[in-house]
Amino acid sequence: MGKKHHPQQKLSSFWSAFQSKESGKITTIFPRALYADLLEPTQPKKSKFRAPPADDTAPGTPRNAQDSYKAAAAECKAKVARIVRECERTNQKFTDADFDIENDPSSNCLFGLVRSGDRPAPIPQPEPFPPPPPPADDAASVESLEFETYFPGSVHRVNWVFENPQFTVNGYSSTDIKQGANGDCWWLAAVATMAHRQDLMERVCVARDEECGVYGFVFQRDGEWISTVVDDNLYLAADDFQEDSYDPSGKRARDWRRQKQTGSEALYFARCDDPNETWLPLLEKAYSKVHGDYESVSGGWPGQAVEDMTGGVATTLASNRVLRKDRLWGELLTASRDSKAGGSTTVDANGSGDHFVFSLAAMSNSFSSEKNGLALGHAYSVLQSREVPDEKDPSKLVRLVKIRNPWGQRSDSGLGEWSGPWSDGSREWTPYWLSALGHTFGDDGEFWMSFDDMLQTFMWIHRTRLFDETWTVVQRWTTAHVAWVTGYLRARFVVDVSRAGRVVLVLAQLDERYFRGLSGGYRFELHFVLRNAATGERVCRVRPAHSWDTRSVSCEVDLAPGRYEVLPKITATRRRGARGVVDVVREYADKNPQKLRQVGMLYDLAHAQGGIPDEDGAIEARRAEKKAKREEKRQREKERREREKLKTEREREKRRRERALRKAKKAVEVAAKAIEEVVAAEEEKHGHEHGEKKDYKTAAEPTPAAPITAPPPGATESTTLPIHSKPPGTTPSDSSNPASQPVAESKAADADPEKASGSAPTPAPPSSTSAPADPAVPEAPSAAPVSAPAAEQSTTTETTETATTNSDSESDTESDTESETETEASETDSESDSPGDETPPRTPWNAVCVIGLRVYARDPSVAVTLVEPNSKTEAAALTVEGRPAGATM
Repeated sequence: MGKKHHPQQKLSSFWSAFQSKESGKITTIFPRALYADLLEPTQPKKSKFRAPPADDTAPGTPRNAQDSYKAAAAECKAKVARIVRECERTNQKFTDADFDIENDPSSNCLFGLVRSGDRPAPIPQPEPFPPPPPPADDAASVESLEFETYFPGSVHRVNWVFENPQFTVNGYSSTDIKQGANGDCWWLAAVATMAHRQDLMERVCVARDEECGVYGFVFQRDGEWISTVVDDNLYLAADDFQEDSYDPSGKRARDWRRQKQTGSEALYFARCDDPNETWLPLLEKAYSKVHGDYESVSGGWPGQAVEDMTGGVATTLASNRVLRKDRLWGELLTASRDSKAGGSTTVDANGSGDHFVFSLAAMSNSFSSEKNGLALGHAYSVLQSREVPDEKDPSKLVRLVKIRNPWGQRSDSGLGEWSGPWSDGSREWTPYWLSALGHTFGDDGEFWMSFDDMLQTFMWIHRTRLFDETWTVVQRWTTAHVAWVTGYLRARFVVDVSRAGRVVLVLAQLDERYFRGLSGGYRFELHFVLRNAATGERVCRVRPAHSWDTRSVSCEVDLAPGRYEVLPKITATRRRGARGVVDVVREYADKNPQKLRQVGMLYDLAHAQGGIPDEDGAIEARRAEKKAKREEKRQREKERREREKLKTEREREKRRRERALRKAKKAVEVAAKAIEEVVAAEEEKHGHEHGEKKDYKTAAEPTPAAPITAPPPGATESTTLPIHSKPPGTTPSDSSNPASQPVAESKAADADPEKASGSAPTPAPPSSTSAPADPAVPEAPSAAPVSAPAAEQSTTTETTETATTNSDSESDTESDTESETETEASETDSESDSPGDETPPRTPWNAVCVIGLRVYARDPSVAVTLVEPNSKTEAAALTVEGRPAGATM
């Protein structure tokens, strides 16, 4: 029977398995190794105006709000000039190799990376202007993204399509705009909002050469301006005249071209109302190119498009939550005065000189697709706001708003324009009002309505604040691990303000529209709290107006000089059915490598923001560290083998010396014995000659011979020689160590049984005439010099062995420590996963979001710094209001 676990332990084990053990985010699709054989300029590079701090605590670099734009515009003009020179050299019109729609067999210019499958067979075209679906989630989650199906008939250049092509006819105008087959009404609504201001459009359309067919544009991406160029190839709705058709005179082909492939009406995507005007389809092509393809710009919010083309900050207002309508109306009037003044500085009611543009989104809380003639789930432009004295009571001012549908006309079912009060042909229109507003009836997508009706009809109002040279901007990016439970992050942004005034704060995540298909499996929603760092008082709390617009949240607030803290809060939800980045890369590396290169490069560029960890660089650093450790270990092993070899050689030399010593000792013993025999014989002979009988033991007692000390450990036992004096070179320890004497005596006894039994020959008394005894004098000490080097060698060997042992012990200790660490980690994982019968999720929770704080202020020294709490106590102090999670947040 299995071990039972406490219910709390089971639940803890479930959450332990729920969280990923290796959390992190892929920040590089193409690692450095892929660029090893390429020139440096072809590798992803960081933005010139990005502020890459040296460390996480370094502040971002403040700069003028227009610096990034000026650099991108200059770069764009240089590109166009370079292309024109090349066209003159080759005598050919420009063809954009990066976005060549004329030579695109894989339809990479039309569709994104992840597609619904192979391109389906053509289907009957629906009505020209059907009610579009609600704007798709700009994060392009799998469950919300409806794959587009495009079927353009042919591709031709501008001078082939238009009889008298002109980039603009009488300047830019919102009345020029007509939507095509793409679902980019949100972008067209933003263009129409800007088109009545020539200065804003000229900032986007930077340079061109119509003869060479090259056009340069600039857009903002993630707070930085970028430039792009496109050629003048455009998609047409009709196919080319079939070559196999019998047409000997060519009349049928000419008629086909004139009727179906000539003028603005022949274009497949967006087009201008004038039959020879080209700026809108080329601008749409450039916007699609920077995002990767036409499909990537299908579905969105007009405020985001205005941000991309002006560098402003959009705020979404819920029309049913407006607190002070007069304040909103004043901002609408300011935007109208800006359009009349051509973008010159105007002063609003508060004297602030702020600039705004507005757009609208008509949504529905039900399944209705229309309301009073307007298509729901659709974006609209605000062109004018007028305050006109009433015809009957001049003291009363009537508030009216002029709005435009990007369709540019009604659909076949009559849908597309407002049909309520102040609509075309309504009873409110009198000669007075037609003259006062300068309005004419027509099927042009433009209509008037009252300010109150606008608030009741359109659910969302997108207000975009514009910035000029008087503003300073600074931004700071980082990555945040988002927990499954909601709460404010431990890390926070610190904003230092030195000049009192209006400050705009934007907390944003990377625009995933640029790398759809690689956006990962989570959808993030941003919130933040701004508080005074000194007093802890909350200044404002910001959250999204709705859950569909997730790219950024912002606030505008008047701040006094001081330090303020921005506390981010991020909620994450899984995208059902979303595919991981690794899985997508594995599939499309072979299936569609060129599209993967394009989208993957956009992904890498987006994640090259300063402050975002370079995970590929970290991996390379870890690899280099491991390689260095392996080299160090290999070197230690080599040194160990050399020490072992030296030790073996020394031991071999030691044994050789010991053998020589034993041979010398044995020779000495043999010589000593021979001498004793000779001396005894001489003494015996001498005694017989003199007739004397003496007891040599009692007559002269000789000095006892000092035994030779025991050899060093490991040496072979040998017979010791008793001598009458300490030999030269013997150390004091050799002669004075009493503990060694019994051992030496025991060994001597084993080697010489006669001495052990007390039958040693009796030495003769000293005599000056005893010549045979003299040879013993040089022979006795001769053994000492042989034994002394052995002792020295033993000491050296022992020292070397000790050093080797210590080094090996250190190496073994390091290995044991690493092994123990890995074992502990493995045991911890096993303990956390073992209890409980709950099945862990298919993919562990690993939500990592890239966020950045961008601050605009009329303060040249404004600064933003990322701060991590120093302790858990400090992190606990970041809790705002201390309330638990609610039902909706």
